[in-house]
Amino acid sequence: MAAAMKWATSLCRACRTTSKVQFRAFSSTPRQMVGPESPKFIDIPPQIQPFHPHKPPVKGTLPVPRELFPPSRPDKITKAYRAAACPEAKRRKTVSRRDPNYASILFKSKMANVRRANLRSGLKALRKRKVKSARFWRKRSKAKIAQRKQIIAQGPREDERLMQQSTLQVMKATRSPVLSDLNMKSRVEASRKKHAMKQKSKQQQRSDHLHSLYMNARTFIINEEQLKAEIDRVFPEGENPAWANDEDVGENIWNLGLPSSVESMVNASKNDAAIWNAGEKRVKKIAEELTGGAI
Repeated sequence: MAAAMKWATSLCRACRTTSKVQFRAFSSTPRQMVGPESPKFIDIPPQIQPFHPHKPPVKGTLPVPRELFPPSRPDKITKAYRAAACPEAKRRKTVSRRDPNYASILFKSKMANVRRANLRSGLKALRKRKVKSARFWRKRSKAKIAQRKQIIAQGPREDERLMQQSTLQVMKATRSPVLSDLNMKSRVEASRKKHAMKQKSKQQQRSDHLHSLYMNARTFIINEEQLKAEIDRVFPEGENPAWANDEDVGENIWNLGLPSSVESMVNASKNDAAIWNAGEKRVKKIAEELTGGAI
């Protein structure tokens, strides 16, 4: 009997089939033989694990919920708003029981009262839920901030400190929100001087612009008489002195020559006139620097 139980509890399925112990099957279908190449040739007890239910994915997206109690409407939490949102009937209809629509009118009246009560209680419940949710999220946010500050400020654990390498404590980096800088004072002083120089340069440039505006203000056109005189000077009737040259009178602007080409503009700094104009500009700039104003 012991030998039969040993053969019956063997891991090899083929050995079970060749055993001398006969088992009666629950079905009349002949038992299939499992070859050694099958993974079911050796029975391995399965691991007992809890069943994890599969949650089907939710298709689509939900709309963003509307803000029922915005800061711009503080009156929505008052009794006056609820009374205005669901007012009572101005007058009650007296319907006789003999009226054929008596049941319908009574049902509609009851439904109206139910809707008013539901709206009032719904506003109260939504306000209470919003206050509770805001209090919960505020408390959770404060707890997370406090936990983060505690984690940042806390030092290493005692076992980590004891298992670290033999490094001097003064050579380790200290925990601080701002890194230490030995050259901070010199850099701050240099930055302060640089800023002062920039401000002085801006002030000098602003003064030069004001002086140039004052010097050029004498040629500004401020009335209609000056505008007419300037138009007559630029567009005279007949000959224009600005268009005259040594050979022709000022009847045509082409007397001044052809328009400047790319080659002439590139070689403009190489001729005698360009060199003379550059020298004049330098002399004028030196004079302005010496006199302290635009000329």
